[in-house]
Amino acid sequence: MFDLKKELRWAQIKTGIIITLALAILFLSVFFAGSIERLLRPRIEIRAAIPDVKGLKKGAPVWMFGIEEGSVKDINLDPRYGTVVTISLYRKALGFLKKDSTVTILTMGLLGDKYVELAAGTPEAPPINAGDMLRGAAQIDIKDVMETGGASIQKMNDFIEKLGKLVEKIEESKGTLSRLLEDPSLYDNLAESSKSLSLVAKDIRDGRGTIGMLVKDPSLYDRLASTSKSLDDFSRKLASGSGTMKKLVEDDRLYNRLVGAASSVEEFGKKLNDSSGTMHKLIEDPELYENLNRTSLRISLILDKIDKGEGAAGALIRDEDMARDLKETVRELRELTEDIRQQPGKYFKFSLF
Repeated sequence: MFDLKKELRWAQIKTGIIITLALAILFLSVFFAGSIERLLRPRIEIRAAIPDVKGLKKGAPVWMFGIEEGSVKDINLDPRYGTVVTISLYRKALGFLKKDSTVTILTMGLLGDKYVELAAGTPEAPPINAGDMLRGAAQIDIKDVMETGGASIQKMNDFIEKLGKLVEKIEESKGTLSRLLEDPSLYDNLAESSKSLSLVAKDIRDGRGTIGMLVKDPSLYDRLASTSKSLDDFSRKLASGSGTMKKLVEDDRLYNRLVGAASSVEEFGKKLNDSSGTMHKLIEDPELYENLNRTSLRISLILDKIDKGEGAAGALIRDEDMARDLKETVRELRELTEDIRQQPGKYFKFSLF
């Protein structure tokens, strides 16, 4: 009896296991319909550096050219990149990715679910390998757009308000801006100035005046070009020559001598200011000037007297006979002196006994 119950229970258990397996297989077939092949396909992992993932979650799909080719395996914070997203990708899709491929986080539908979009990159770029790092970014959300638009609208409102206040102040005041808006004299002045400038421009076009000649006549340009060429030739000769000018440019001995001379003059000036000698007195003592002034006055009086014929000197100048006698006497004295020099024995005799 006991064995019969045991066999019956075992049969029930086997039946339950078979039914459970059948239901599990049915459930898996329905749930993973068309995806069982994908679960068994080989995968590789790549990484993407994204500053802000915008709410991306693990398991989010990864699309490429509009086809789902993987999923987000992990999301980790990184001090350098912000976040690093690990992507589990089908190995077959790896051949389409390059070093310059980009990773973008996009929004799916109206519910705001996030997914990853892979861009293939340029054909010239080298291919990537498993584990390489790609650069990524998140798409701007409508929320960000609305926030930016709200801030821009607020700034525009502030600007319009300030502009309105400025216009009110201009209308109420009597300052420069109000005068510019109401007084037509500025327009008249501008019109007059424009007319004058037009006449000046016409004169320049016609070649009148200095500016017109500068515009029309090319001779000034030719002279400047010739002068520039002459200066260029002179500089080349100066650089290649060995004359005085090159020595003045390159040799510093003249400069050192001038510096030494300046130092000597400065030292002489200090000594002259600090000393109490003749030169110092000549510069600062007015007594010399007074003595010279008195002496020149006396000489002037003496010359006046001589010019008037007063005294012996005046008589010599005025009396021609006396002057001739004096000249004759001087001549005879010279002849006597010459004769004494040639014949001293004629005039001087010495005897010891």
